[in-house]
Amino acid sequence: MDCSDLSHARCCACGSLRKTTRAITQFFDRHLQPIGLRSTQCSLLLAVSLHGSLSVSELGEHLLMDQTTVTRNIEILRKHGYVSVSKDEQDARRKSIAITESGAQKLMQAMPLLQQAQAKIEQGLGEKDMKTFLRLLKQIEQIVE
Repeated sequence: MDCSDLSHARCCACGSLRKTTRAITQFFDRHLQPIGLRSTQCSLLLAVSLHGSLSVSELGEHLLMDQTTVTRNIEILRKHGYVSVSKDEQDARRKSIAITESGAQKLMQAMPLLQQAQAKIEQGLGEKDMKTFLRLLKQIEQIVE
């Protein structure tokens, strides 16, 4: 594929992936709208739920998100009572983020909505293409590491 001039900008993996991820994010956000969560916030809740108490930087590392985005979204989740933020017992400079009971309940409300959105994508692609898509995404991740 010749992508040597600007008219072939659509060949850019970065631009194409960013556009696709924005579309998918907006799609999942629409599915989560009835419960008042955004997909980014849902991802953070899920990560905290799966990994237990984490710092902002650890959470960012798990999700490949910058600390500013993590901090902004954690603050929203904290204000809603979905996570707690406390000073670490061993290191007062470190803040630990943990999911609350309310956050766990909100995550349970989100799961069927996430599954509906995921199912729509899987139905649109078909099982074989979905597996190929996920395999290619993982392969790209490994290439760029």
